[in-house]
Amino acid sequence: IATLASGGIGYFAAKSDMSTLFDDIGLVRPTALNLVPRVCDLMFRRYRKELDQRSAEEGNADQLDDEVKAELRQDFLGGRVVSAMCGSAPLSRQMHAFMESLLDVAVADGYGATETGGGILRNGRIRRPPVTEYKLVDVPELGYFTTDKPHPRGELYVKASMVIPGYFKHPELSAQIFDEEGFYKTGDVMAEVGPDHLVYLDRRNNVIKLSQGEFVAVSQLEATYSTSPYIRQIFLHGSSDQPFLLAVIVPNLHAIDSQSDAHALIAESLQQIGAENHLNAYEIPRDFLLEYQPFTRDNGLLSGVGKLLRPALRARYGERLDELYADIAAGQENQIDQLRAAARDLPTIDTVRRAAVATLGRDAAEAGMPADAKFIELGGDSLSAFSFGSLLEQIYHVDVPVQTIVSPTATLATIARYIDGELDSTSTRPTFASVHGRDATVARAADLTLDKFLGPGTLAASGELSAPTGTVNTVLLTGANGYLGRFLCLGWLERLAKTGGTLICIVRGADPVAARQRIEAAIDSGDLEMSRHFRALAANHLKVIAGDLGADNLGVDTATWNRLAESVDLIVHAAAMVNHVLPYSQLFGPNVVGTAEIIKLAITKRFKPITYLSTVAVTALPDGSFLGEDVDVREASQSRSLDTSYASGYATSKWAGEVLLRNANDLCGLPVGVFRSDMILAHSRYSGQVNVTDMFTRLILSLLTTGIAPRSFYQLDADGNRQRAHYDGLPADFTAEAITTLGGHITDGYWTYNVLNTHDDGISLDTFVDWLIAGGRHIERIDDYGEWLSRFEAAMKALPENQRKNSLLPLLNAYARPAVPLAGSHLPAEKFRAAVQSAGIGSSNDVPHLTESLIDKYVSDLQQLGLLESPAGAHVA
Repeated sequence: IATLASGGIGYFAAKSDMSTLFDDIGLVRPTALNLVPRVCDLMFRRYRKELDQRSAEEGNADQLDDEVKAELRQDFLGGRVVSAMCGSAPLSRQMHAFMESLLDVAVADGYGATETGGGILRNGRIRRPPVTEYKLVDVPELGYFTTDKPHPRGELYVKASMVIPGYFKHPELSAQIFDEEGFYKTGDVMAEVGPDHLVYLDRRNNVIKLSQGEFVAVSQLEATYSTSPYIRQIFLHGSSDQPFLLAVIVPNLHAIDSQSDAHALIAESLQQIGAENHLNAYEIPRDFLLEYQPFTRDNGLLSGVGKLLRPALRARYGERLDELYADIAAGQENQIDQLRAAARDLPTIDTVRRAAVATLGRDAAEAGMPADAKFIELGGDSLSAFSFGSLLEQIYHVDVPVQTIVSPTATLATIARYIDGELDSTSTRPTFASVHGRDATVARAADLTLDKFLGPGTLAASGELSAPTGTVNTVLLTGANGYLGRFLCLGWLERLAKTGGTLICIVRGADPVAARQRIEAAIDSGDLEMSRHFRALAANHLKVIAGDLGADNLGVDTATWNRLAESVDLIVHAAAMVNHVLPYSQLFGPNVVGTAEIIKLAITKRFKPITYLSTVAVTALPDGSFLGEDVDVREASQSRSLDTSYASGYATSKWAGEVLLRNANDLCGLPVGVFRSDMILAHSRYSGQVNVTDMFTRLILSLLTTGIAPRSFYQLDADGNRQRAHYDGLPADFTAEAITTLGGHITDGYWTYNVLNTHDDGISLDTFVDWLIAGGRHIERIDDYGEWLSRFEAAMKALPENQRKNSLLPLLNAYARPAVPLAGSHLPAEKFRAAVQSAGIGSSNDVPHLTESLIDKYVSDLQQLGLLESPAGAHVA
């Protein structure tokens, strides 16, 4: 209409199936093009076809690209296009960029609906006319709210001058598309980034929740996969009963040679696109149906503007997709059964490959994957690694710890070598089963005797060793690449540099260079001062060894072991496999056997005091009380139930480490300092140094990104008012200084410190929200805790992927109900505070209070790490 009103001529394709579209365009030679994504996709395929046909030509690839596009622009599109608009559905970034480079003009983004008489938005701006009014409405089931920050989000409702009065002879449908005020419900979710400025986010009914709780925006993924030269059309299908997607794909037969396997080509293309776009494994279809009849308007699978009609597609293909899910499950079980039957007759690496394929539900044809493939990179995680290890244990009857599978250096080949080593070995290396019993449901302190971990010769010789002198010139540190470990590393480098000493760090890595790079990666958060300071100290005082704490002699050769035994004066054992989901049996190797190996080194050739990093979770007793700092852990906590509750396995593994150290102190007088930390917060000075995955950081990020908080995180008083409460937590720099100072002075005895902030200062989670608001962050407080929790969960589910995976969502159960307000800490820490005061630790020679400046630093740190928008609104990359 706009074209006719301005004196122009409008053209339509000669055939409704668009089979003559490109011939029509060539004849018309248009000056303006109105496009839909499907047409853009067809143009992209024509471009790829031309490019492939000329790929054998000599010359620069960029020059060939320019030539093909210029020829298509002139001969194929008529050479007169001066404006273009695309509507009906969003274009992917890649496709939008391609169309602009092909047409050599800006491609406007149009948004509208047939029911409103056409355009509502152009390049995100409301068109007035025809729009007279608009509003956004909350979509709570997807986590979109008009109170969201930094921009309101919700479903777009509009009034316009040409909105239809309803659907002819369908009053029930008419009632569904209008609200009580007469606004038309578009079904599209928008963010209002400014007055009359909207950004499309989602389709209200195009988000699928998978069985593991992940939300998938299928329309966005379909646009991404449509860039494959082998895919003409794609429909993604998922279910809350399944952990992965399936698809129905119409192949582009022009791009697939008749002799080629279309399924294999497309499957490989999907994986490649997933890798290029950094998609999660659950966002890549596990399998798909090939459909050689395109989705069209005539067969009822496309709308008039070329959009997928999802209900019709589900109706047509739903039964076959359900059968495909069932076939995949049956195939997975069949693979596992065949493995169990035949695995011992195959080379170990072949069995490991097939076990990985079966565990991850991948195609059996992938069993020939490279031996250097990593389980994690194949789509695995710690939980699937647990299943993978369990399957290998059933086949070979040897323990295969999760750490062996998910270690940074672990490949399928190293897993196979580990199994071969265990099968060929005559050693009596301790395992969970050998210490506690294979089917144990309780771990007892009495089980953890040193003779089960150390050889009799080592224990016997320890009785002849002399006491430490107190002089510390060489320190061995484990876990230097961890969050607290990096600050312990820096702190000890500073101390040893004053005396010309050496810090030795044992870190997992293929070699010492790779191990050192892991430490440097932890240090390099973006704070140049910290990086320069570390490198200046490390140049002369740091030595890095590639090792494995769970292996015999820490995974180092005999010569290196002997040098460590002779030269080290103090051991700081900060390394652990920190996983709050895995059971104790899977953490036994790295955390318990690893601690025993540290004890073995500490009592070989000379005594070396041990500084051991434990956790405050060890202090919790079944009756609700807590361990004090002078209590023998073996007596006060004689056993621990091996349940599956959150973090129980990790806490039990650290408890076991304490029991072993108590036994070592009793048996041979080994000096030990145990430090039980609670929440270790951000470094108070170095930028970007914050533990992104801990519960506190997740909470702060989630409060800032959702813009909502409860009236109080704690139970209200009888009058409904906030109560005085306290939050335990200490900055990382203070915690590291306290551990380094107190641990470095221990030369005899057994010392336990509960590293806690016990101040009755009224500084609580509610205070942190007050400070964030005072700092200019808009956070709405919601009176009803249950309403806040529901909205909070929904809003986090709707966050962009990077923010969502770092949100509080996986740990939300910890906030299922308001906490009981406590004055100070409910855990005893008097001994720790007295030691801090006596040693003059910290800027105030005392355990510090938490401050507003530290909470403000969380905001800037999260911005620096790209998890929050900068103050100007630009996302930090």
